Amino acid sequence: MDISYQDAIEIIEGLSNFGSKLGLDRIKRLLDRLDNPQDKIPVIHIGGTNGKGSVSRMISSVLTRAGYKVGLYTSPHLHSIRERIQINNRLIDKDSFVNTLKILLPYIEELTDEDADFYLTEFEILTAMAFLYFYMSKVDVVVLEVGLGGRLDATNVVNNVLVSVITNVDWDHMDRLGNTLSLIGREKAGIIKRGVPVVTGARGEGLDVIADTAKKLDSNLYILGRDFSADWYVLSQAGTEMGFRNEIKREELFTGLRGTYQVDNMSIAMMGLEIIKNSLHFSDSSLFQGLAETFWPGRMEIVSRDPLVLLDGAHNKGGAEKFASSLKILFDIKPTLVVGMLKDKDSYGIISSVLSLAKEDVVVTSPRNSRALDAEALGKVVKDLGGNPIVVPDVKESVKMAIQLDSDFISVMGSLYVVAEAREVFVNGIERD
Repeated sequence: MDISYQDAIEIIEGLSNFGSKLGLDRIKRLLDRLDNPQDKIPVIHIGGTNGKGSVSRMISSVLTRAGYKVGLYTSPHLHSIRERIQINNRLIDKDSFVNTLKILLPYIEELTDEDADFYLTEFEILTAMAFLYFYMSKVDVVVLEVGLGGRLDATNVVNNVLVSVITNVDWDHMDRLGNTLSLIGREKAGIIKRGVPVVTGARGEGLDVIADTAKKLDSNLYILGRDFSADWYVLSQAGTEMGFRNEIKREELFTGLRGTYQVDNMSIAMMGLEIIKNSLHFSDSSLFQGLAETFWPGRMEIVSRDPLVLLDGAHNKGGAEKFASSLKILFDIKPTLVVGMLKDKDSYGIISSVLSLAKEDVVVTSPRNSRALDAEALGKVVKDLGGNPIVVPDVKESVKMAIQLDSDFISVMGSLYVVAEAREVFVNGIERD
């Protein structure tokens, strides 16, 4: 069957009309037909509410710099679905994307013929494609980011795990994961495998569940603030510098990623790397260069200096609070905010976290997404909290409006979908689907 890249995207969308549905049975049935490629490659499995993408990128960058062939699977994407599947920080090319899907399609058809109720979600199809592509490409290791939760996430079919990382446990996706931090923590802790070391930055109720799970599964647990930490840190617009320490070493580290939250993220990434160092060796030079070179678009990313334009994908209250603290430390002027988000997010919590650190005028918008919160509805939230909403439904037009209002500093946040559309205004050469 001869299909184009655009055909492939449409086929995936057509096969997955069921949105996102947690559960492992469907993807296991497909991967069994493929002889389980996911278990033939060592995996670093990374979950958590916030920061898992940054930690994934840091670890991938260090191991790539050390000379390994590193598969990286993350979500969501900003501009192209191919961003989710990378080797050594290069997107899967269009031909490989198409060819990998073509290998899967007969097996999907078989399963559908055998069971009329069988279906796969888009995330399950992409996850299976990633495993197959990484296996066929003979990568040395896969850095695997959880999509949602952990216990029932499609990535949680892996067994050849070197280390499990749970960055933190915070409020998000309560409709899917539970309405207490203990319940959310239970879902995150579901990625822990028997006897496999665990690294976490979780605290409180979430940590209690993770610690209990690790104990039951005889997995050594390394906790931020107890077993490793940052002795000191310096934040700047150039990046994040810190002093890492654990029981056996101290190290001065720097990453080009900005923000207060990158201190925890870099500490967690470093601890994860220390644990796997016997399996995947790397020099100090690879460590320092890999961290310094780490790039994660849409996360405290400066895309313009005149005017200053800052993009951040903070999309829950915890992320918004960390974004706000970073704004306060890194910049000496208040920005004009451009904000848009999805319906299922804590709009009042997010806006209340940042409003006092921004100018009174807030440009509210709505991303091109079926789950987007209407701009007028978001405007009401801003008004209720004491801000002055200016409603501009189109994201790119909202950015232009913000620049008219403020020639010094604007910041776009609230959703990676909003950030992606805004980013296309400022960054040339973006590959879009």
